[in-house]
Amino acid sequence: MKSVGIVLVNWNGLEHTLKCISSLREVSYANMTIILVDNGSEQKEVEKLREVSNIRLIENPGNLGFTGGNNVGLKYAYDQGFDFIMMLNNDTTVEPDFLEPLLAAFDESVGAVQPKICSMHETDIIWSAGGKLNPWIGLPTTIGEGLLDHGSYDDFRELDWITGCALLFSRQMIEKVGYLDDDFFILFEDANWSLRCRHKGYKLNYVPTSKIYHFESATAIARTKGKEGFRSPFRQYINIRNHLFFVRKSLPARYLPTAYFYQIIKITKYLLYYVLRGRWQKFRFTLRGVKHGLGKFRKIEFK
Repeated sequence: MKSVGIVLVNWNGLEHTLKCISSLREVSYANMTIILVDNGSEQKEVEKLREVSNIRLIENPGNLGFTGGNNVGLKYAYDQGFDFIMMLNNDTTVEPDFLEPLLAAFDESVGAVQPKICSMHETDIIWSAGGKLNPWIGLPTTIGEGLLDHGSYDDFRELDWITGCALLFSRQMIEKVGYLDDDFFILFEDANWSLRCRHKGYKLNYVPTSKIYHFESATAIARTKGKEGFRSPFRQYINIRNHLFFVRKSLPARYLPTAYFYQIIKITKYLLYYVLRGRWQKFRFTLRGVKHGLGKFRKIEFK
């Protein structure tokens, strides 16, 4: 039986993390290990995580972002010799039999797979049935997002990219493709990794017979609307910066003219909207995202 290391990253999300671990404890696949990376959470959370049994806890001194936190766990899983490694969001729960169909979907041509992901609160609503990419504008989008799960997403299919919410791959993909690109910190890193995987000649597959549930935007978007809207200025900055990073790092040269034109139109619309709404902080963060997205690739500190 192949071994599977499942990497979770926690950042001040104890309630979600404990629910995720609880669901993983019910998984029917026996040779599975939970690797929990705490990404610099508050001390009281870390102390509670230390009390959780039968997991491997790694404590980062600070928030390394989605990419950095996961990379710590992925490197640990690789060094420990797991046959398969999975990135799984801590704000998910899984069906007990979700692993077997994913593992069964692998052959030599497959680089990575993802399950059907539904909303945790409305379990008949799709959150992700895989990802597709329009390379002419450099836009990765999610298949089935927000739609009723009425059978239209029950077919196996090859994907353009796989969400980092639930991404399973064999250890050889670390050797072939490497880890997540730490320049991204969060957002677009999964699409970038997926395209690097496909560039090496591997397929990415959607496995609908495996099912999990996701609590949407548990840490990304506020539940109450403030002066700057639901999305924080920092999140807007990351979105603008990383989309430009994605275009520059991931797309073949023939797609760049139209992809950059799309970026000009999109960003101009954002700026005009923020002026009309008086959201000056988001206006400034959007411009900062453009500046850094077109500048030198660099890591950031979360603030």
